[in-house]
Order: sequence, then structure tokens, then C-alpha cells
Amino acid sequence: MVTPFIPAFISVCGGLLLVTGLILYFPLDNKSQLLTTVQIIVVISILLVVVILGFILTKTSQLQFTGDSTTLEIQKLTQQVHYFRDIADILVRSKVWAPGLKEYIDEEFTNLNYFLVKEFYKGRSKLALEYIEEKDRYGETEILYLETKAILLNDPSKGRVDNYMNPKEYDSRMLKKWAEHKVGTGWNHYFGFKYNQFKEELDVSRIYERHQEKIINYAVQIDTIRYQDVGFSEELISKLGMHLSDEVIPQLLALTLQAVKRVPKIMNIAFTLVVLLIIFGVFQPIAIILFNLEEVFSFISISVVLSVLMFLMLSIYPFITSQINK
Repeated sequence: MVTPFIPAFISVCGGLLLVTGLILYFPLDNKSQLLTTVQIIVVISILLVVVILGFILTKTSQLQFTGDSTTLEIQKLTQQVHYFRDIADILVRSKVWAPGLKEYIDEEFTNLNYFLVKEFYKGRSKLALEYIEEKDRYGETEILYLETKAILLNDPSKGRVDNYMNPKEYDSRMLKKWAEHKVGTGWNHYFGFKYNQFKEELDVSRIYERHQEKIINYAVQIDTIRYQDVGFSEELISKLGMHLSDEVIPQLLALTLQAVKRVPKIMNIAFTLVVLLIIFGVFQPIAIILFNLEEVFSFISISVVLSVLMFLMLSIYPFITSQINK
């Protein structure tokens, strides 16, 4: 929700005008009426505090329910990414690649990763520029190998994949890099419509049969309905790549960013109103009654509480319409 600046501005101006008017024109010989008004202000403030606290508690319950639902969905998508990474690990270690490709990348470009290559134009990596200048020795499949390794990274600044393990949760920086460069599209392209062109460099029949079964099992665990009747082939890897890049990573990134959002502005506004009402509508009036304070304190209490009431009246409609339009 956007902070209602216009209602807030009007309410503050109204409060200042009211307190100024009371100071200048209120008859000081009418203290009994002023005291009665202060007592009414206390009652109004207590009622408003109860209403606003009720709103805060209700909103908190809604946020908790939404947060629980979001957490469950994040856990589901995180597990799916785990399975995709397990598949990527199998592919990286397999013999699907042309002989010598892995050694070429891992030895000559040890600290190079897929993101540095895609961002070579930024000039941040001399190694990426050297890679770009090299002629394609393996029919362009080097970049696919780097992309597959990138799926196994937990830190976008790293190039090596040491002691591969799936984390409990994925850092938003890593998710943003995967989403930015649409990691997974390489599988879709090279094992999909480009496969006939690169069949010699990417022969899926070179993957051990037991590893093929593992890939099928991981795919079924990712989405039973989508992959239950799909046998192992380059088409399966292509579909997995599209699923990862177009659905799983974007959804997980969106939910992860949503989960770390701060308290909604409407809650901050509500807490502020409660504080103002308790200080100027309850504590200060009680002090006025008990210690017979100067009239100006009564004027301030009356003005602040009526300003809060005016703010609520002016902002309630925009709030309701914004909630309906969500």
C-alpha cells in the first residue's frame, strides 16, 4: 500500500489550525467544559486504539498465513531445484561431452564461469575475453558445459564446483544470476531443435544407463504428471531445461524476494497511529486531569486525536479500493 500522503497532509494541517485556533480563541474561563472534552478524547482514543490493534492483529494473522503458504511453496520449488542440480551433476560428470572438452574448460579456464562469459562485454574478466577469442573447438558446446556447471554453483562469483552439495535454501544473488541469464535454455536449445546439428558433440547414448535411470527418476520427482511417461532421450533434457528456465527459477526467485520483504507500510502507519493515540489521547489527558496541567496541553491532545480521526476518515476509502483492486 502506498502511504496516503494527501490525507496525512490535510490531517496535519487541520491539527495545526485547530490547536492554533484553540490557543487564540478558546475562553479560558470555561475550564469545566474543556475538562469534559478531554475526558471524551480519552474515550475516543481508547476506542480507536482497540479498533486499530484489532486491525493489526487481523493483518498479522493474514501475513502469517500468507507467509506459511509462501514458505511451503518455496520449499517445494527449492527441492525441485535440488533435483535439477542433481541432473546437472550427472551431465557434468558424464561422457555426453565430446572427448577433451571437459579437460579443455576445467584446465585452461579453471576459474571461468558461465556468467563471466555472458557478461564479457563488461570487461570484468580477462579470462572471459580470452575464451571469447578462442575458436570453437567443440562446436560451440563449450558454452553449454559452462552453463550446466553454472547450475551447480552456490556463489555466482565462483568458477570451480568443489564438493557439490545442495544448500538448504538458495541465495537470492544466485537465483537472480540464473534468472538473468535464463540458465537452462542451453539444454532446451542444444538437446532440442539444435540437437541434430550437435549430435556428434552431444551424444546422449554415451551416458551410462544407470545414470539415465537416475535422470528419469529425478524428472518424475520434479513433476510426476509432466514426466511420468517420458523415456530417456535428448528430448527429456530439452524439456527439463525449458522447465527450469521458464518456470522453476523465476517462481523461486519471486517468492524468495517476497519472503524477505519488510513489514507492509500499512502496518507501520497503524503502529504510528496507536503510539500517537496512546501518548496524546490517553497518557497526556490523564496527566492533565491528575496534575491540572496548562490548557495548552489539553489543546494539543484534542488536536492530535481529532487529526488522527480525520486521517482515518480520509484514508479509509483509498485503502478499501486498493484492497479490492488487488
